[in-house]
Amino acid sequence: GELFVEVLATILDAVGVQENDVFLDIGSGDGALVLGASLLYADTTNSGDDAIDSGNAMKMCYGVDIVPGLVERSRSHHRILQDILQDNESFLQQSQANIELLLGDIHQPDSQLQKILDETTIAVCFATTWSAENAVGTSLQGRKLPKLSKALSHGLSSGCRVVIIDGKLDEEDNFEYVGDLKILCPDTAPYSVATLYHKQ
Repeated sequence: GELFVEVLATILDAVGVQENDVFLDIGSGDGALVLGASLLYADTTNSGDDAIDSGNAMKMCYGVDIVPGLVERSRSHHRILQDILQDNESFLQQSQANIELLLGDIHQPDSQLQKILDETTIAVCFATTWSAENAVGTSLQGRKLPKLSKALSHGLSSGCRVVIIDGKLDEEDNFEYVGDLKILCPDTAPYSVATLYHKQ
């Protein structure tokens, strides 16, 4: 499944983006959400004498996927976006968060992915991308993801905000349920449910 960047903005606004947040899209596919997140919180301020300061609340935006072809496609999209921003001399180029798109398995993270998990403060996962063998239950909104829940419990740091779309983590894995948000998604009409957790 894919989300529109506008829907990601709604989710991140509900989560509450803070200065120096580190975003991770788990199962990032073609990279659209990572690229979108890198630009959503770009900001400029006039510091006087017509000088413009640019910044971004997001310090870093990561995407991880297990499918090599999707990682290559996401990197291609990243290059295209950089070319567009450079050609237009956009302030967004100066204030875009840094991006890294990598191949990896969230269930068996290597040292690089584990380091990323340690620093992540906002993790998002669209659970329709997870195969039936990793899920319990058939309803998209009520589907439990025990394997993912255990992996994230071991990998993410305390205080991380986690959003699972159309799936549930196990609160016994040190995830505090915060609430649900109905979101529009063409792949799961009429709507999907984004569930927010805090990692304890």
